Amino acid sequence: MSRSRYVVREGIVIRRTPLPSGDVVATLLSTEGKFRAVARKGKRMGGNPGRLSLFHDVTVQTYSRKNDDLAVVAQVTLNGVLASLADAHVYPYASLLAELADRLATDVEHGESLHAWLASGLRGLNQDPDPDRVALVHAWMMLRIAGFAPDAPANPTGATRLDVAGGRIQEGGSGLAVASEVAPDLVQLARGRARDTLAWPLHDRKSLWRLFERYAAWHVAELKSVQMIVPSVPERAHGHTPT
Repeated sequence: MSRSRYVVREGIVIRRTPLPSGDVVATLLSTEGKFRAVARKGKRMGGNPGRLSLFHDVTVQTYSRKNDDLAVVAQVTLNGVLASLADAHVYPYASLLAELADRLATDVEHGESLHAWLASGLRGLNQDPDPDRVALVHAWMMLRIAGFAPDAPANPTGATRLDVAGGRIQEGGSGLAVASEVAPDLVQLARGRARDTLAWPLHDRKSLWRLFERYAAWHVAELKSVQMIVPSVPERAHGHTPT
């Protein structure tokens, strides 16, 4: 007879996947990395299974058996709720940060830093009157701590391009043309301190989001949540397809 193994972990719910059976697979990001567990339909568990809602900070007790693919949720304790994340004008940004964290959380060594930046971003979205700025800064910071940030000159003075494939912001050369008023903001996002960047003007955010969309799609994955923020990306951020 196989022996059950119970584990208690804390994490932020970054994805929920309903199954045809009525079960729900929750994906959580902890300081140790990403893990998944299934909440069985009709199975009595400690705590309210509704606590496994998106963006909730929870402690879950799970158990698994030797031949099970997924651990099963036995108990859920809610550690914190950020109520404003459910607001229509904030939810798309929270979804983007959660989706990005989900995509980036493939290596355990990024777990603690990635969790910290996701938690910081969600808290910022919950309380800041400018969620667009908070999400843009934290999205680029999450790329940076995962090692995907583009190299950037300190003070670009000439015609600036984002070489998506090469992972660099450069003067001249190939890549996406960056408007002169956007270039300093892009460099600040790519290499500046988060506190300073949150106070930075960030003049043309639509262009900055489009650049982020192209860059993240190449280096990480196409993020569906970006389309809730910038519904159409036909302009491809003022430039040509990177070569």
